[in-house]
Amino acid sequence: MYLLYGALILAMLFFLVLPITDARTARMKLSVVGSLGALLAVSVLLPRLIH
Repeated sequence: MYLLYGALILAMLFFLVLPITDARTARMKLSVVGSLGALLAVSVLLPRLIH
């Protein structure tokens, strides 16, 4: 599980450091980082809720 968490965090950091060149890029970064953050939150909380 820690490998999954690390991969999600690295992907989020990668998209955070991309340069913003226009409004479309900013929206893309926001949506990708938000989606990855939601996926990370679900992957952390779901196993705890099942037990």
